[in-house]
Amino acid sequence: MRWWDKLMMSFLIWVCVFPGVLMITYLFRWVGLDLDLWLEILLSTALTVPLITVVAAPQVEKLVAVAHDQTLAELKMDQAREAEDPKSG
Repeated sequence: MRWWDKLMMSFLIWVCVFPGVLMITYLFRWVGLDLDLWLEILLSTALTVPLITVVAAPQVEKLVAVAHDQTLAELKMDQAREAEDPKSG
């Protein structure tokens, strides 16, 4: 995968992460929870990471595949070909 594709994927995932964390933080305030910062970050990431992993990242990968006029399977095959051979260490 080219550096531009990696940059695009990182940006698009960030675009999904930021509103998720922001909404969770606002939800804590709206509910009236006065949590320590470390606990707020812990809960926010505990809710956000699964959402990003299950929902956002697959959608971003599909967008990148479409941008390259590929199917998701073709994109994954290209990524696999580009991966370093573990035997060559």
